[in-house]
Amino acid sequence: MRTPNKKQINKLTPKILYCPIIEYLRAFMNDFYNEFRKCPYCKSADCKKHNMIEKLFCKVIVNGKFVDVKVYVQVYYCKKCKKTYFAKSPFYEGIMYCKPIVNLCLYLSAKNPYHRVESRLLEMGIQVDRDSVRNYAIKFADKAKKFAGMKCFDNEVGINLIKVMFNVDNVKELRKKYPQELYDGIADETYPRIKGEKKRFDEENKTRKINREDPIKYPKSFTLAVSYLSVLKMYASLIINKVPFNQLFANILLSPLLGADFINTDGHGAYNIANKFAEHLRCLFHKLKNLSKKDKELRKMQKEKRSIEEIKDYLSKKYRGLLEETLKDLKSRFPKYFDNEGNFLGAITTNSIEGGNWRIKFELRTAYSVRESITARTLLICLNDSIFTFRKGSPIESFAHKHSNFSFEKIMRI
Repeated sequence: MRTPNKKQINKLTPKILYCPIIEYLRAFMNDFYNEFRKCPYCKSADCKKHNMIEKLFCKVIVNGKFVDVKVYVQVYYCKKCKKTYFAKSPFYEGIMYCKPIVNLCLYLSAKNPYHRVESRLLEMGIQVDRDSVRNYAIKFADKAKKFAGMKCFDNEVGINLIKVMFNVDNVKELRKKYPQELYDGIADETYPRIKGEKKRFDEENKTRKINREDPIKYPKSFTLAVSYLSVLKMYASLIINKVPFNQLFANILLSPLLGADFINTDGHGAYNIANKFAEHLRCLFHKLKNLSKKDKELRKMQKEKRSIEEIKDYLSKKYRGLLEETLKDLKSRFPKYFDNEGNFLGAITTNSIEGGNWRIKFELRTAYSVRESITARTLLICLNDSIFTFRKGSPIESFAHKHSNFSFEKIMRI
């Protein structure tokens, strides 16, 4: 393994941030873990002590130098399958550093790119390089796929986030546990560009302009599709690939929403199969947008070059009329979604998922070239966005935080 470059904690970093952490981690020095467990390979209890090994718990930074915190772990020998294994200890299988460090890396990766996680850890007096952080995140995503993957022709193409958080396959099963809640689904897709493609896109269009050819509309991007439970404010499923979104992927994406009261989409043709999972509603904004294309009065106003204010007023009146008509229809079909003041609690538009897409792209912060890297980060972002205790400037506990049995260890030990 390559020796890491020397690091120095910034003198501007308050000691209250790194001193307690370093002291906590150094307290593990020379600890011995020998608690017996059954053989993980054949589940036999017929095992004996074999030997003891030294393991690196973590590296901390003290006065500009790395200090190895080492512990000792008992090794057992299984008489049945003839294999050796470790006693119960704070390590994940196949990972060098201890669970607390790996969990911290995963937690920070939900808010920071991999290279920034390394700098955040430096502020805490902990040494972990960027590549290790990335590897931990990808390993977490791989295990999440193994536990809650959604398949297409035997290939894992997505992750069922409801299963990751609640260990159930869909809304129908979740509703049995929490029947008093409202379950309205939304689905949408966004297209974060692939690293380096923006530059190629600009150069290609410059060449096309010189040659008087039609420009390319968009740079090459990943297709990032998510489904969301609007009232509960939590993600339900995730798909990321380089293939254009289509009905096959829509079918997989929407499957965790089976049993929802309704699913709201923007009218993309791929979502025409939504009715097989729940009642399909159309986003009010997109509906008005399509109706406006056929509106003769609007065409006349545009032809007469009316002012923007006049056109806005006309469209606002059309929207208010459509909203009133839609709410009246929804009240007869979904009365439980209306509060005492007559406000509709569910999703009339795809605004909440559009906001969710924006939050994902904001937290990604940088472009990625490898699908595994962006998938791992997006998965962590979606989980962090669903399991929260603070939102919109106020303390508030999310449904997922209150009821979910999710933990990083639950997935990493699979």
